[in-house]
Parts: sequence; C-alpha cells; structure tokens
Amino acid sequence: MDSEEPPNVRVACSGDIDEVVRLMHDAAAWMSAKGTPAWDVARIDRTFAETFVLRSELLVASCSDGIVGCCTLSAEDPEFWPDALKGEAAYLHKLAVRRTHAGRGVSSALIEACRHAARTQGCAKLRLDCHPNLRGLYERLGLALLQKS
Repeated sequence: MDSEEPPNVRVACSGDIDEVVRLMHDAAAWMSAKGTPAWDVARIDRTFAETFVLRSELLVASCSDGIVGCCTLSAEDPEFWPDALKGEAAYLHKLAVRRTHAGRGVSSALIEACRHAARTQGCAKLRLDCHPNLRGLYERLGLALLQKS
C-alpha cells in the first residue's frame, strides 16, 4: 500500500473470513506481546467471523495488498453496554490492522466508516470498550472517554 493509497472500507463477504481470522489472531498476538491483553483468540474462528458476515457487521479495509484491517460494528452490545437503549449507539469491536500497514490511516478509515454507518442507522453515538493502553489511539482518532470501568 502506497502511503498515498487510502484503504477501501467495505462490508466483508464470506470470501474474506479466513484472512480476517488470521488478521485478528495476528493483531491479538502483537497486542499481547506489547503488554496489552487482547480478546480471547480461542473465540475468534470461522464461525465467529461468519456470524458477523451474515449480519453485515464485519467491515474490512483493503488495498492492493489485500485486507489490511477489520472491525465489527453492531447495533447492540449486551456484554459491555447492557443498559443502553436500542438504537442510541452502534458498537465497534475487534479493530485490527495488519502490522505492515500500521500508521497508514487504516484505523482512521475504519473508524470513519463506522461513524458513517452509525449515522446512517440513525445512531447518534459510536461506542467501544477498550484496554486502557489503547485509549490514546482512539482519542487521536476523535473518540472520547465516556466512563472508566
């Protein structure tokens, strides 16, 4: 990916599943090695990704190098936001970027696509839950801390 080539963000299809699962596993391993525990990779498998693909809730960022980033965007999140009103927010999870493309605007493109999708769905907010070590990234991308748990 040239530094000038912006990633194309789209809803994932079934043909993306294997690459997305590898990307999420690689991202989780990198985060763990840096001291930021990530999601449980044992739960990230074809079935996990397929569930999000079938609901059109898995986004991928791609360029000439293939898929370079991904995330999920859901209409509800009973695990982390059980008391939220339905439709007040969209919920971003599992943001992952291929290490060779870190710092090239992939996270920014994914988050902007999530913001746009949330607005399109009538949601005023885009929410996520993250490890404290990742707060700086999300704040640099224009998100704000709502509460500490």
